[in-house]
Amino acid sequence: MALAREGWVRFSVLAKAGRNSNESPGQHAMFFSYFDDSSDAHRQRYFACGGLIGGEAQWDSLDALWLAATKTLEEPFRSTECECNHKQFKGWPKSNCDALMEVLVDILRHCKLSAFASIVPIQAYLEVFPESGRLDPYYLAVRHTIINLAYIGWLGGHHVKLWFEQNPATMPTTARIYNDLKSIKDWPPALHLFGLYFDNKSLCPLQAADLVAREAFKHIDNLGTRPTRIPIKRLGERSAFI
Repeated sequence: MALAREGWVRFSVLAKAGRNSNESPGQHAMFFSYFDDSSDAHRQRYFACGGLIGGEAQWDSLDALWLAATKTLEEPFRSTECECNHKQFKGWPKSNCDALMEVLVDILRHCKLSAFASIVPIQAYLEVFPESGRLDPYYLAVRHTIINLAYIGWLGGHHVKLWFEQNPATMPTTARIYNDLKSIKDWPPALHLFGLYFDNKSLCPLQAADLVAREAFKHIDNLGTRPTRIPIKRLGERSAFI
């Protein structure tokens, strides 16, 4: 599932938009990346930080298609609720939930967005760091994600902007991790980190990131016990889960 280095290089030249109007053309493109977290209900098995990466044109296409596919929903799409028939999906026939998920995965494929996720095994982390805080495994996944996005940007000569869902419990530490990495003077990829932002799930790209984070968690959680899930099979050629 992990992409080879050559794949990352191809991946890094996908985005060709996103420059400010006063910048000279052809110098730098911009990656826009959106990430969300996923875990089991008791946060005992895995923490996943997963999402999608692409250029401005790709995200513009996603917005239009995603809004059309979810226009009947009263609230922002959340993957777990759809799969489990919870909250706004309560009372939906399971076939309708499955059909919506299929359409949304179709949109990700159509827009040629690339998925990335960092998954941390919680019990293994606690064995090494027994005095760690409850969210520390997640913060390792966040750090690992930002490092990889900076490296991807560096390989292709692209700037990278990152969005995470607004969460008062995790935003301060996520921002500190980002700023710590960006301030490393002898690490060239740090120069390609071009902004960290937080927004809510009304943003379509964060709803799409929710889907990827959930699938990354379920993929690792199911390894060796259940078949690979259909969304993962369909997104596999453009995905890197680590």
